[in-house]
Amino acid sequence: MFTKPEISVITKTLQQRRDWIAKNIDNPDQKANKEQHQQTFLLIENAIAKLGAIMPVETVTAAPAKPVKLTGAQRRNQLEPAQMRVLIVDDDEMIASLLQMLLQSIGVRFVDVASDGLKGISMLYDANPIYDLVLCDWHMPIKNGLDVHNAMRAAERYMETCFILVTAVTEAKQIRSAIEEGVDDYIVKPLEEQTTIKKLARHFPKLPVPESNSMLGTCATDAPPEDAGKIK
Repeated sequence: MFTKPEISVITKTLQQRRDWIAKNIDNPDQKANKEQHQQTFLLIENAIAKLGAIMPVETVTAAPAKPVKLTGAQRRNQLEPAQMRVLIVDDDEMIASLLQMLLQSIGVRFVDVASDGLKGISMLYDANPIYDLVLCDWHMPIKNGLDVHNAMRAAERYMETCFILVTAVTEAKQIRSAIEEGVDDYIVKPLEEQTTIKKLARHFPKLPVPESNSMLGTCATDAPPEDAGKIK
């Protein structure tokens, strides 16, 4: 068993290492090691907590450390359905309602709906806290889906929000162009429950994926039924 002076030295050494990681984790020179640093940071925090249980807290109290900032993808991996904030932007009321019902059926409680792109942009800017996911129709009057996407990305706080187009467009060239602009993914109409949830679960792994179609089924539109030109 360590003596108290030994525990004190070990704790201070760990604190210094932890503080260095917190200070340098966002340094561009440390980009390649960022994930490893984040894991090490958590291990050190756990070790300091265990040492604090052995030795009186006042002897090993740590100085405040800068919290490790998670990337958008890392945060989405940890986000529970009930914690998600979603904005649906679609001028088709039936599609918007079906998406809202689908999200609520898998535990997403906070879902807002905008009936056109201009209103969607306004809701994005007014939101506090921000939305974690935006499901947006492509072809809408006034402001289309890419207009909404570009306006959203113009705000620094939305740089890592997941943006998915919901569209009848199936031409690979157009889809590829949207992906190149920064759109995270797309869902092709007509909507199908299993496929839609699987797409969402790619970006939010804690969403439950049903074993079979049960609620949404397929919502018919004038779009072709196949997900043609799909980008893997």
